[in-house]
Amino acid sequence: MINTLIANFALLTAFLFFFNALFGEYGTKGDAPRRIIVYGAVSYGVFGLVLMYFSVRLDAHSLLDFRQLMIICSAAFGGLFASLITAAIVVIGRIVMFGGVNEASLIASASALVLAVGSGLLRRVLARGAWQFWFYSVLLCMVCTAITIGVLFGAQAWDILPPYYLIIIIGGIFVAGLTSYFSTANRLQLELSSSERRYRQLHILQESILQSASDVAIVAADLAGRITLFNRGAERLLGYEAGDVVGRFMPLADAADEQADKPRPNRPSPASTDALTAFVQRMMLRTGEGQEWTIERRDGSSFVANVIVSHVRDSDGGVIGYMSVSTDITERKLAEEKLKEANSLLQRLSLLDGLTGIPNRRRFDQDLHAAWTTARAQRGRLSLIMFDIDFFKKYNDAYGHQAGDECLIRVASASAGCLRGEADMVARYGGEEFGVIMPGAGADEAAALAEQIRAAVVALAIPHSGSSEGIVSLSLGVACAVPDDSGGERQLIAQADAALYEAKQAGRNRVTSASAVEQPAAGS
Repeated sequence: MINTLIANFALLTAFLFFFNALFGEYGTKGDAPRRIIVYGAVSYGVFGLVLMYFSVRLDAHSLLDFRQLMIICSAAFGGLFASLITAAIVVIGRIVMFGGVNEASLIASASALVLAVGSGLLRRVLARGAWQFWFYSVLLCMVCTAITIGVLFGAQAWDILPPYYLIIIIGGIFVAGLTSYFSTANRLQLELSSSERRYRQLHILQESILQSASDVAIVAADLAGRITLFNRGAERLLGYEAGDVVGRFMPLADAADEQADKPRPNRPSPASTDALTAFVQRMMLRTGEGQEWTIERRDGSSFVANVIVSHVRDSDGGVIGYMSVSTDITERKLAEEKLKEANSLLQRLSLLDGLTGIPNRRRFDQDLHAAWTTARAQRGRLSLIMFDIDFFKKYNDAYGHQAGDECLIRVASASAGCLRGEADMVARYGGEEFGVIMPGAGADEAAALAEQIRAAVVALAIPHSGSSEGIVSLSLGVACAVPDDSGGERQLIAQADAALYEAKQAGRNRVTSASAVEQPAAGS
């Protein structure tokens, strides 16, 4: 019995080695083609029949073999599909070669099929190499065998099962361990092959980049400042020949001072490489991505570059040097500056009135909202003047639209000249109507400024035959509020408009203040 058992383990070992040599890489990847799965399942089934010829005799009526372990191995390799193929081969072989169709063969066949289905389903939910798969599969094997032996031998099963279980457990541990070893070895081999392949690809890619990156300066130096790499792009951008600088020292300033008296092979003259020395020193001191440097060339000219500096490491991860990758972005920076200036100009123009040159309605709304928000936060005052040109339609009818445009320009200029400072803002609100925002001003101060604007326009003495005054004049409405959370700036505009309407009704060419001066906007 012992000799036969040893022979079984030897056969198992030899077969698993042979199987791993044929199909090991597919089992490791976990994506074997259906054709390979069929080949593997058939191999396990055939070997299961071989193991049946080397059965271990437990007593005069019972034999033990490891065919069940082959079904579990097949499930681990190819899942339910493979385990069913292996079980079918084992069942057919059991019936054809070992006694034909009888009660024992049918029960053993049913047990093999149950084990195939169970282990196949376990493979779907558990990883091939997971100990849980092997534990539950061997446990299922023991249950199926217990039922089979119990049905065939009755009470005598209690004498047969203990040695059978012992051998099956030992066999299961042996097969699981050997399979796990093969799986790990195959995985490591695949990782090694993949690493070697990636290394070769990276090496080829690196060489390709270094040879083709004529617009990118790639410079590397070791920790002592010796230049170890200087590609064609660096030659073009920096103005040095690789043969003149590779192998030369460009140490940090303090290191250069300490070692000034020590001879260096192929050391360049300071005058010829001052710019390159400065570049390498800067590279050794500043690592990081996306840095913008102004780099000096050999001829004294300079350019703006985007520079990425990284450490060069050995296989153990230790830093052995530095590498910089520099791209000339001078033209891009110039384009960015021009675009920034254009955007700034466009932004300014979008907030200015095209005719008068003062802020437009959009700017007026933005500034009034900001002033309202600030005054509400600080519990401060905010005044607003709304005014328009008296009888402006008659002016246009009498003098023409060009004269009307010139009138608007002169009125805007005169009103802007009356403002207290940068905090105040006058804007063209629409047509011949204007608005003045006065943060922090009270009603009296706003009324005084409104009167000053009126007088300044009158002083222009622009002839106006359609006005009773004979010259261009203004009607102005003033409103003041202390903003709170119960109102908005639109109420302040409404108050100033109402005051402006009152000024027109009262005869024009005058300033009228809103009735609710110095009250919160909500109560205005």
